Amino acid sequence: MIRSTFVRSALCALLVPTLSCNLLDVNDDEDVSGRGARVFDPYQSSASGAIRLSLQQFNGCAILPNGLAVSKGTLNLPDYPDTCPDLAATDPTSVRSKPTGTLRLMAGTKYFLNQLTLSDIVLNKHTNTSDLTQAVRWMKYESRFRNLDWGDLGKVSDTWTFNTGIEGFSQDAWTREVLFDNARWRRVTDDTFTVEILDADGVTPRMTPVVYSRGDFLADSASGGHTRLGWRMETVQAPQFPGDTAPHPLPVLFGQPPSPPAYRTMVKMDMVGSTNPFKTFEAPFIPGAAILKVTWSQLPNEPFLFPIELVTQDNLAPTCANAEGQPVVCGFGVDPRFKFSTPANGKGYYEPAESFRLFLDLRDGDGNQMLPAGVLPSGKDFLADNSNGLLYPTQTNYFALIERDAQPAYMVAGPLQNLRVRSDPQLKAPYWSADAESIGLVDDLATLSAFPGVYGSTWTTRYTVDLPKDAEPGTYVAMVKSHRYFLGERVAKMNAYFFQVGQAEPTTYPNSVGNCQLCHRGVLSLDNLRHGMGVDHVEACKTCHQRDSDFVARIQQVIHSVHNTSPRFTQNKTDCTVCHLTRESALRPSINVCASCHPSVHGDEYFSEQFSAKGDPNRFGNCAQTCHAQSTPRGHILPEN
Repeated sequence: MIRSTFVRSALCALLVPTLSCNLLDVNDDEDVSGRGARVFDPYQSSASGAIRLSLQQFNGCAILPNGLAVSKGTLNLPDYPDTCPDLAATDPTSVRSKPTGTLRLMAGTKYFLNQLTLSDIVLNKHTNTSDLTQAVRWMKYESRFRNLDWGDLGKVSDTWTFNTGIEGFSQDAWTREVLFDNARWRRVTDDTFTVEILDADGVTPRMTPVVYSRGDFLADSASGGHTRLGWRMETVQAPQFPGDTAPHPLPVLFGQPPSPPAYRTMVKMDMVGSTNPFKTFEAPFIPGAAILKVTWSQLPNEPFLFPIELVTQDNLAPTCANAEGQPVVCGFGVDPRFKFSTPANGKGYYEPAESFRLFLDLRDGDGNQMLPAGVLPSGKDFLADNSNGLLYPTQTNYFALIERDAQPAYMVAGPLQNLRVRSDPQLKAPYWSADAESIGLVDDLATLSAFPGVYGSTWTTRYTVDLPKDAEPGTYVAMVKSHRYFLGERVAKMNAYFFQVGQAEPTTYPNSVGNCQLCHRGVLSLDNLRHGMGVDHVEACKTCHQRDSDFVARIQQVIHSVHNTSPRFTQNKTDCTVCHLTRESALRPSINVCASCHPSVHGDEYFSEQFSAKGDPNRFGNCAQTCHAQSTPRGHILPEN
């Protein structure tokens, strides 16, 4: 069944190539005081000193980001399975098949380890919703990670999230997730991960081993969507009262099969974001099959094995196009670009009620066109690894691997001066392209593998934006994001393009949050993390992160949760001036925001509110509208102005 968070993100969907037209010249510079340094991006694609390597395993098998399990082929790997989970199956944990994927690395190229994800997951094994003892026992005594020190493991959260369905196809549903943490192995700070490349015999080394420490990675916490020790109950109705743990199955939709509850128990160890890209290793020049071996110091006798194939440019087909339109071998990296049709009035800005075209151009890091045919590849091509590395989100990644960061998207919003999170249900949301009352841009689904009827369809790279009649004048932003996995490099890149509506004079963001550059600079710059978006555009995060509804966690809840649970964020967590540039921006308390740090706020007093009808913010989404209008949060340092 297709669940909605995945689908809603796909409705913002995109990816990219250029077309020769009379195009509007737009820029991507929004250098606002307090926002931070300009984009700093030395760690992506061929211009980098080394390529960032992403490695993933699922239930004992290496997995590519498109969901294909990696085959060991003829390698001497007795400890690597002959069959792997079929991630396209309804229950990939019980259906196994012969793997067909190939993990290729470029011979003679320097890499550094940027992501290591090791997962062991079982489905529908632990169905007692009121007693998770057996789920915990599986983690500690049966999972791939059973030989770690699980002492002091305890429950740290029990939360519900909402997933909106597609009308007539799937239903709104809830997921209950119980997370555990604080096991002794999680509190170790000096453990290491040794990376080696071995010959096909599994013994002969091809390189000097490189040792990484846990401190070499920025993120590994559940709040950021990374390491998760947990149990989930999925596809159910909301609980009926506080403490209600019973599963309430969804009613059966007419013409659709039943959607019974699903139960998922997982141990996922996930470290992402290298803090030291200079700790590199070089894939040997000798092409052919080899083995990449990762040995974790906490499991010294149980290495994680990745069958690889070392290739050279001569082994690769010329599937990109250079500036002259000639076929060339693609390079590393990804660079999505927008170009615009010319305004009808000839004045350099669009008028309210005007329609214009967006043209999307997808390039690699060397400037080569990744889609020379002028269309987006089909889901079939993507799953067959024929998309030049372009990634689409899939049910496999979203539900089986619990991998949320593969969604290409575009969004148009504005004017910039009005980009504020809507928390008062009485106020109209005036500026988001997903809102039919404003810019009304709704794209076709890019996640094609979920829909068999369009599985083989290619998709346009031209989009029409219909500005509303009452579009407010000012500067608007078009955000475009793409994801790619190519020869071991997993990368995301988001670009922002600004254009004028109703007037030539530019306007700017509210300039209410910023200072990200205090921590996010150099290798840790926002441009190198998560979505690949420069720090200049931090106030545009809300364009996609549920700026005007309660469908899923809003950006302020996500940001507070990630930073306040991170041991790497050492600033005073009660000092709001670190990120808030204005006093007004810190004076909108809500249950969601406050609970991101204080999970027991008000206890169960407002239990029913989080399960009320979703969509517009309910009146408890902003507590300042009700009880806290006259009082500021106590114990917090607020901006003076």
